[in-house]
Amino acid sequence: MAQKPIREVQAKELIHTQWVGPGKPEFFLEKTDVGKCVAKVDELFGKRGKRGYVKVAESEAEARQWVDSLRGKEIEIDGKRGVINHFIIEPYIEHKKEYYLAFTCDRDRDVVLFSKKGGVEIEDQGDSVIRIAVALEKEPSFDELRVTPKELHDTIRGLLHIFRTCDLGYLEINPLVYESGRVYLLDAVCRVDSAAAYRQKNTWGTWDIPDGFGTELSLQEKAIHELDNRTGSSLKFVLLNPKGRIWTMVAGGGASIIYADAITNLAPAEELANYGEWSGNPSTDEMEEYTKNILELMTSASPLPEGGAGEGIIKKALIIGGGIANFTDIKKTFTGVIRAFEKYQDKMRNIKIYVRRAGPNDVEGLQLLQEACDRLGIACETHGAEVAMTSVVEQAVKELGVQKSSPVTA
Repeated sequence: MAQKPIREVQAKELIHTQWVGPGKPEFFLEKTDVGKCVAKVDELFGKRGKRGYVKVAESEAEARQWVDSLRGKEIEIDGKRGVINHFIIEPYIEHKKEYYLAFTCDRDRDVVLFSKKGGVEIEDQGDSVIRIAVALEKEPSFDELRVTPKELHDTIRGLLHIFRTCDLGYLEINPLVYESGRVYLLDAVCRVDSAAAYRQKNTWGTWDIPDGFGTELSLQEKAIHELDNRTGSSLKFVLLNPKGRIWTMVAGGGASIIYADAITNLAPAEELANYGEWSGNPSTDEMEEYTKNILELMTSASPLPEGGAGEGIIKKALIIGGGIANFTDIKKTFTGVIRAFEKYQDKMRNIKIYVRRAGPNDVEGLQLLQEACDRLGIACETHGAEVAMTSVVEQAVKELGVQKSSPVTA
């Protein structure tokens, strides 16, 4: 299950529109002129109150002034930089008691987490959190919910129903408030199971769901994502550091992990520019588009400052690796790679290609790629099954001069 977070306003909208039965919380998604209110940054990071991104305002005008002061501001959260552009404003609810409620799952059951001590200090209230296991497809019984206030039972059942039917990976309400006969969800954290998007087309399945704060996709990442959605093959790509000097085009999900591990074992982690994989016998045209998008990123960013300069100096490495393919046609896929190289040859003078690949038509494919690089003036070394799968990593790291410093010993 691939879990992706959604914004608080999206989580509350989902609960509001998909609710079935009694116990429905109060919602303010369409109300204006709310008087005393709470304004919050609605980006995908936690501890907003402690970080100063929650504002209690005496009026909506004051709240909007606070929002305007932050909109478009770039901030850093846990080492990731991003721009604040999403906010939520709701009425301030006077209350005396706060609860904590969350829903998750084990392999063979759903789990309800509840505490009578909700709020911003919930991390320090671990001993107060009660774990209630609920059999799959069964409603929690009165006996199971006896540790929770009776007036919240319908709300808990309703939220569990949405957790299940909307394919949520995690749902947290903190604080949950019951005041004057009404239930309020003062804050909500929600993650959806992205693998279930195809069957959630009427709920969240068509929403634009980001990967998290500070992970805005580049145009090329979006293009590869769209390409992957259109094909029966697999074409994945994640940009880690555009200034990194080691780039990869690895065939196979398992191989991609092995190559990434080999690279970061020999070179500083920031030198690994991307993570990704291609598999499933993509067509020549698909491989051309995949390679072009990677080369666009690779040739547009300057390398880390220690890189060399001047014609003929290797400043970046592109590792095209993989194991021994079962059915992917090496010649066909490399023909697409060559087409992309032809379009970017003038920008690849300080790039060296390191290739280790094997499988159907590998001899012809490797020869075709080597001859094309020689013709285009692109430095390239090609290897087949005669060398170890990650042998080219050590060579690339050495020729770039980016080895990790040796540890100092006493």
